[in-house]
Amino acid sequence: MRGGGDCRVFRDSADFPPMDDSAASLIGTEPFVLAEDLPSGRVLVRDATVSADTGRALAPALEDALARHARAAVVGAKRVRTDSIAAHGCFVLHPKGFVRNGRGAPRDAERFDAETDAIDAGVAVFSREAFESARGAAICDPRTGYGALALLALSLEVRRRGGGRVISAAAAECPEDSGFDALFATRGLDCEIARSHFRAHFHFDIDGCDLESVAGAEGLAALRWNAPIWGAPQGFLKYDERGAYHWNQYATHDPYRRRADAIVSFLVTNLPKGDAPIIDVGAGDALFAGLVARHDARVVAVDPEPRAVECAQRAVAEAGLAARVSCVAGHAESLPFGDGSFRGAMLLDVVEHLRNPVRALREIRRMLLPGGMLLTVTPSWRYGHRNDPIYHLDEYREEELVRQLKACGFAIAGTARIRGAYDDLVVLAQRMD
Repeated sequence: MRGGGDCRVFRDSADFPPMDDSAASLIGTEPFVLAEDLPSGRVLVRDATVSADTGRALAPALEDALARHARAAVVGAKRVRTDSIAAHGCFVLHPKGFVRNGRGAPRDAERFDAETDAIDAGVAVFSREAFESARGAAICDPRTGYGALALLALSLEVRRRGGGRVISAAAAECPEDSGFDALFATRGLDCEIARSHFRAHFHFDIDGCDLESVAGAEGLAALRWNAPIWGAPQGFLKYDERGAYHWNQYATHDPYRRRADAIVSFLVTNLPKGDAPIIDVGAGDALFAGLVARHDARVVAVDPEPRAVECAQRAVAEAGLAARVSCVAGHAESLPFGDGSFRGAMLLDVVEHLRNPVRALREIRRMLLPGGMLLTVTPSWRYGHRNDPIYHLDEYREEELVRQLKACGFAIAGTARIRGAYDDLVVLAQRMD
């Protein structure tokens, strides 16, 4: 990052030249985010889908929350739909990338205020000092090119400058317009102009944040607050305690065996032809590597846990597959193989454990041949429940996993679900060049 990690300084909106017609057609010439002064001296900010009357009606509850939380600089309203939560704030510096907190939960869930990375849309109240320090008027001006990402960029910029915390208030509920998702995507998430302006300022992609890169950027230090993400987890002890437990489950538990066979069949059917091997990232005891090897494929099973590698080597040898399966130690975020070494990759029950999936997915893409396939399987997020509350850091909704794969350079070839005793997301992605 240039300039010792400092981001570029915002200028007054008058300094920005008008956008050309092609840019204006993508991002819009009218502001997506509007700001007005409140009688208290604070600033009310809302997106264009929220009426001025709705914003002002929510202002007292937002101001009350701003006063209640120490060091709060921004408070946003919880966005709701008829039967569910649309967003209770959002996260950007997060293993899943851009993710709306609480999305898909019942409308009456998330009944407590929450600290988040940013407010992406709806209505928010800013302290006057925070708004002016972050050059809020310039960010909201459509000529800066942020489009629908303006409120998100503004609340992140408050935190980047050390202006204070961002809170999503539970008591202030903002109904979300039915066309909001499409508009936000067109003028924000899927708009390259808005994305490039965001990237130029913060030096990471909105939906593909490499957390290691952020950790090494001094100018982004104030964004790193979330302890589970930036802390250090305990070691992975399952193989010390259970040995090659996946092989044991496959031999003794019929639902698990049928699930495993379906996953392997789906991958093998969709693999490109060729002699290049397949890599199983986070292979554990190498059950899936062994099952794929039975289809006459060469497989490399990689896992960071020394005990897992030992269990894998023993189980593979006992299955008579040692000639076709290599078991090696390695981390998903930094794999010891050259570019284009594999025609296929597996990431099975792994991504939910990773603290920095973006770096892992980009590593896998690097190692795949053009047209190579990645099969990702992970437990589906369920409100109020994690499939494994001990070992899983985050579980995904399908839209979140698909967005992250796309952000890391993959095209989505297909999606599926595994139901019954399991509730898994299955996404087949392809390296496209």
